[in-house]
Amino acid sequence: MPVTLVVGASGFVGAYLVRELENAGHRVLQANFPEFDLRDKVHVESFVQKASPDFVVNLAAVSSVGESWKNPEKTVDVNVLGTLHLLDAVQKYAPHAKTLLVGSAEEYAPKNSPLAETDPLEASNPYGISKIAQENFAALYRKKYGMKIVCTRSFNHTGVGQSPTFALPSFCRQVAEIDRSGCSGKIFVGNLSAVRDFSDVEDVVHVYRMLLESENDFPVYNVGSGIAYSMKELLMEIVGFAKVPVEIVQDSAKMRPVDVPYLCADNSRIRKFWRETPICETIRRMFEFYRGF
Repeated sequence: MPVTLVVGASGFVGAYLVRELENAGHRVLQANFPEFDLRDKVHVESFVQKASPDFVVNLAAVSSVGESWKNPEKTVDVNVLGTLHLLDAVQKYAPHAKTLLVGSAEEYAPKNSPLAETDPLEASNPYGISKIAQENFAALYRKKYGMKIVCTRSFNHTGVGQSPTFALPSFCRQVAEIDRSGCSGKIFVGNLSAVRDFSDVEDVVHVYRMLLESENDFPVYNVGSGIAYSMKELLMEIVGFAKVPVEIVQDSAKMRPVDVPYLCADNSRIRKFWRETPICETIRRMFEFYRGF
């Protein structure tokens, strides 16, 4: 039974990944903030030494683009320095282990067609910049220490349990609350022109497990559906679930300083692992979750 250390397991994606791994026969050790703080190098090394894992997954991050603009220093501290602490600990105390580092589509330079792993990187926000740095350090540690490290550039993913600080759960919660009230209401939104590749979180964590368990032909893999929708299309789908009128109001406070207009994955490298759940099914479940409150 492989021992897998999941850092940031208590977060949205972590809960799904832990279940995916346990169902596949892994013994999962969870390392969660605040007890496990990636910024504390001594504690990270002690934890990894005791765990002696076969696999390591780092999900701990400042993962919101909006939050990264509010606190770029913390973003770099957690996403870059914290990852370095983890890689150093694995290199010293579990050199046999394979590590999965989760990156982001926000690393890419803008492009109006599906992005391949060979496309140039040019992040336009602190979060994306921090993930490029993480990936660069992964390449350095592979070369210097011969470590087994695989990186993802994960596109948007969502599902029940994601924080409503993110767009789709925010839409679902607002519309569900209006619908539950039985009266018409207003939903407040940010930029609806952005086009995004959204996946169901369960499909994404399945790919993460397969990347851990399989031989990797590449150091970096896009994880996404390869299908993109505008935020307006997805919002209208959600509004359509309601039985009462919903007015859409754009809120300037929800607009990002810089927003990439189009993000869609070329998912050729992970297609053999992909179990596609239509995003409309995912957002229907999210709406029903909030509607059931």
